[in-house]
Amino acid sequence: MPADTSPGVGLVDRFDPMSAPTAGPAAADLQPQLDPTHLAVVRYPADWQPPATVTAGFFAMIRGEHEVTVVAPEPLLDEPAWEERALQVDHAWRRVTFPGPLPWELVGFLADVAGRLAGAQIPFTSMSGFTTDHVLVRAAQADLAVAVLSGQQPPPQRPGTNP
Repeated sequence: MPADTSPGVGLVDRFDPMSAPTAGPAAADLQPQLDPTHLAVVRYPADWQPPATVTAGFFAMIRGEHEVTVVAPEPLLDEPAWEERALQVDHAWRRVTFPGPLPWELVGFLADVAGRLAGAQIPFTSMSGFTTDHVLVRAAQADLAVAVLSGQQPPPQRPGTNP
């Protein structure tokens, strides 16, 4: 039987799959960059429109069927036009960015990030730009998040505690 010559068949992917790090000190440095800005995650009604264009600092907006979610610098919410229709505001987030560009074909990068953060008991949420990935972590855990994403081992946990 002749070999299948369809596009993509038999080609070897140029990117090695990644996995969560092992328990040893050999975890790679993902080169996380911590933004000093304190961010808020805000839920607005589905029909909400931003009152102005944000031209400085990190800003993200996700429009869904039932809500609009905005991630923005906390001081933005001091402006009544941004605060008045907010349904829920969650303060004290920090953004960790990974230098890009990260290729679309890269498999397992966020799984590696999630594994490291989970190992340190750090909850997070992720967001992706076209060439860069970001995770949001609680401000109180931002330094620890950067440490474990840089390849350091998390400190031992005492039962019933969260760093």
